[in-house]
Amino acid sequence: MSISSSRGKSRIVMHVDLDYFYAQCEELRRNDLKDRPVVVCVYSARGGDSGAVSTCNYKARAYGVKAGMPIVQAKRLLREQDAVFLPVDEQYYTSVSDMVMAILRANADAFEQVSIDEAYMDVSMRCKDFDDATRLASRLKDEVRTSVGLTCSIGIGMNKLIAKMASDYRKPDGLTVVRPEDAKDFISRMSVGKLLWVGKKTEATLNSMGIYTVADLAKVSIDTLIKEFGRKMGIYLYNASRGIDEEPVKESAMAKQISRITTLKRNTSAIEDMLDDLNTLSMDVHKSLVEQGLLFRSVGIMLVYEDLSMRSRARMLKHYSNSMDDIARYARVLLEEALEESSKPVRRLGVKVSDLVSVKGQETLQRFM
Repeated sequence: MSISSSRGKSRIVMHVDLDYFYAQCEELRRNDLKDRPVVVCVYSARGGDSGAVSTCNYKARAYGVKAGMPIVQAKRLLREQDAVFLPVDEQYYTSVSDMVMAILRANADAFEQVSIDEAYMDVSMRCKDFDDATRLASRLKDEVRTSVGLTCSIGIGMNKLIAKMASDYRKPDGLTVVRPEDAKDFISRMSVGKLLWVGKKTEATLNSMGIYTVADLAKVSIDTLIKEFGRKMGIYLYNASRGIDEEPVKESAMAKQISRITTLKRNTSAIEDMLDDLNTLSMDVHKSLVEQGLLFRSVGIMLVYEDLSMRSRARMLKHYSNSMDDIARYARVLLEEALEESSKPVRRLGVKVSDLVSVKGQETLQRFM
């Protein structure tokens, strides 16, 4: 979906980046970690400290630890600190991400999740100007913090390129707004390595050409850039140096899941107090399924408790479905099971469907069954 300037104004795009996500998730479930260096690692099959750092919190970064670094080296840098080294827990991080993405998706005209901890939002229709968008971004930051317990950095710009560079500009917990009239000045002083899609190899080549800043890059002819980097990358660099990016914010070709989440009117452990919200969420999820022509095979719920701890449950169906009754029925069963396991008051409630296929694809598949 593309939001154009049909009302004669610039697009307004947000890039939301969850701060040091894996490590922040670990801080979320263990209060004793908040004042300690936390390093989340991908351990290899060799055992011991073989493997690399996936991410770390800012306390660990202050000692030189960074993503991709060997675990042995990270431990050496933190040998005199009360540091914690933890393995990646992808399932837990995904459940936390689902909560946040559901909040963001509900506040976007067009939504594009690009990774477990990053998303673009086009808000051109719901925000009349950049002041309006700034207020929305502040509210989203507050909602993610109070509802899920995480901080995020948000950049606002006239396109995805500017929004991404803006979110990177001030971290953690930042909010940077780049209005169209300020975009050229904002990017001009950046190093070329800050441009989206410019990796270390491309940056090194640009540096060897005497190009160190985006302002330097903007002085180079398009013919020179195409000759050096090829047509596609050359044109991209030429446009990017001028803040030009026409790529729309759009859902991936096939969504991995559809989810909706809401804050309950009051914290409660009584299912009777949640049924209206559960039904509304189920209807919203079903509406999105129908609009996108999708079938689902898994129904799930997401719970955020009063203490901000989380739980998610899911049930796999025997066959693909697009039935609203299936969503509501299985969501209720899962909620009943979750409430039996824990009596903690629930603060936020979510419903999701996953294992999705298109209606057309399923019809094609059934011809061969």
